[in-house]
Amino acid sequence: MKDFWKKQIEKNWKLVFLAPMDWYGDSAYRQSMKNIAPNIYCISEFYSADGLVHSKFLADSVLPHQESENPLIIQIFWKDPEMFAKAAKIISDPKYNIAWIDINMWCPAKKVVRSWHWSSLLINECTAFEIVRAMNEATHLPISVKTRLSFDWGQDLIKFTKWLEKAWASLITIHWRTAKQAYTWDADLEPIYELKKHLNIPVIANWDVLNYDDWMKKLKNLDWFMIWRWSFGNPWCFLAWEQNPTLLEILDQMEFHAKKLVETKWKRKWNLEIRKHLVQYLKYFPWVKAYRKRLVTTESFENTKNVIAEIKKEFKDDLDKRPWLGEIEKKED
Repeated sequence: MKDFWKKQIEKNWKLVFLAPMDWYGDSAYRQSMKNIAPNIYCISEFYSADGLVHSKFLADSVLPHQESENPLIIQIFWKDPEMFAKAAKIISDPKYNIAWIDINMWCPAKKVVRSWHWSSLLINECTAFEIVRAMNEATHLPISVKTRLSFDWGQDLIKFTKWLEKAWASLITIHWRTAKQAYTWDADLEPIYELKKHLNIPVIANWDVLNYDDWMKKLKNLDWFMIWRWSFGNPWCFLAWEQNPTLLEILDQMEFHAKKLVETKWKRKWNLEIRKHLVQYLKYFPWVKAYRKRLVTTESFENTKNVIAEIKKEFKDDLDKRPWLGEIEKKED
């Protein structure tokens, strides 16, 4: 298993990843993305190592997954190498069929960073090194790390990642902002291009891109790329621009996503989660306001299907058009 990436490189040229997203990247979301782009690699929501170690219920809730999600990456966070190692052993259980484990060293949330989790490891190099080393000793699965350019520009990214490589990290993902910048500022990929020159392991960049075509213009010497928020209601972002969907394809995908949430969530949680997804799918659709209120208050899968059926009926002459490309004209009230 430690040669996982070598085998992927032999089989593929450039790979695309769904970024880890808390409150989004669950099983239903991953299945929905891979329904449109089956060749992408999905990373889970991030879970605490401590939670997985002390809660069998959590492990049995988030680690099992559908075959269509494979190969699945699980991302975890914590601050104690020993706890990371224990969590790695649990994730490595063959019954879960996890492909590899990713370490969260990128999240900038101040409350958690103050307790020395997440991106604070950028300023605690020795602990970061020990986490990767301990996990490699605890599991047969490959270990990767997602981090940032630095914590506050006072750290040496090349030195830090070379330490991780020495501890047997098999892949590095870089979010193109510092932890202090959080989710603001414009993208600067130059430090990541430079980093790639100094590492012998794959380097992935993660920032807000439009789609596959947009990324391929910027990829240069990097190995692969990762898409984050642009995937909201838009699994087609992993495909080339000419593969943008028709209105019918969007509506069918909405129903597919809703169905997968029904299969994986209890009712109350389903009601809350499907609403945020449905309106995202229609963000480029004229007259979305006419349906928005009903979509964000839907109470059942049947209700959702009825709304989708009404949209298909009202726009029956536009179902083969591509609203994201402006092919459906907005009608007058």
